[in-house]
Amino acid sequence: MTLLLFIWQFPQIVVGYIVKLLFAGRMQRRIGNVRIYSWAWRSGVSLGWFCFVPENAPLRMLSHEYGHTRQSLYLGPLYFIVVGIPSFVWACLYGMRIVSGDYYRFYTERWAEKLGASFSSSLHLH
Repeated sequence: MTLLLFIWQFPQIVVGYIVKLLFAGRMQRRIGNVRIYSWAWRSGVSLGWFCFVPENAPLRMLSHEYGHTRQSLYLGPLYFIVVGIPSFVWACLYGMRIVSGDYYRFYTERWAEKLGASFSSSLHLH
């Protein structure tokens, strides 16, 4: 089953692995195939089996990024087109204050919030 999931999510797993090699700090935890790493940036990114968050990321960020890993699982090779690229562009526009309001109103972020909330018990955080 893991091999099939690897093939299904291959593009984002490869990019996630490259990001891990270049930018990741220590692994904070592992949930199934998903590995959550700390990194130097204040934002989070999820790429297949890899999540990158700040060292002391709040629970909401962890569950949100875990929600993105679920999107990757569901969408497989379509993840970058349906979620990854739109989410990245939205985050950039929001960060540059070109768009304002609730960050989580964008469909990729709203969906990640919903998925993350339903799986947050998997994070085993106190």
